[in-house]
Amino acid sequence: MLDSDNSSAVSRPTEAPTGRRQHPPGKVSVPYDGTIRLVGHRVREVQPGVVQVEAQITCEGRTFSGAAAGPVAPPDRLSLPAIATLRALDACLQIFYLGISEPTLALDNVIEISVGDFPVAVVWITATENSDTGPRDLVAACPLVGMSDLAIILATLKATSRTVSHWLTWGDRTSSAEEQDRPQ
Repeated sequence: MLDSDNSSAVSRPTEAPTGRRQHPPGKVSVPYDGTIRLVGHRVREVQPGVVQVEAQITCEGRTFSGAAAGPVAPPDRLSLPAIATLRALDACLQIFYLGISEPTLALDNVIEISVGDFPVAVVWITATENSDTGPRDLVAACPLVGMSDLAIILATLKATSRTVSHWLTWGDRTSSAEEQDRPQ
């Protein structure tokens, strides 16, 4: 769900898992309630022709940051906010993910298009949790109102929030037939 009043992307699972989760040895079971929020972002020129984008998200009361730097000129410039957001999400997964596998979110592309007279940022990400499930394409769009950096960050969170919430809630454990039939 996108809350336009405070520029937060919020993800909430439809149903919490029943019973106790299995977790790999060496990982402590950390309860997860399914909320990831954007709490801030910053764009600054670090040297002439080079810009840095930082994104901060919060999950379970902890803040995770990601940053990416690159040339000011497109097309590389469009990918920086998405990469910064994916790095923040990766930091969150490092703390809260309880599975054995290492899920990945890889940026495939970021483009700006026009829908009628309205500019829109579109983000395409590949999500991979383990070899059994294979990669999943995640795509989301966000209207470009004002800064394109914020729109790209929000599109990245929209594209990934459901998958990341599922990963954080269930880990990589094999779900029962009943759980597989349950809508997400």
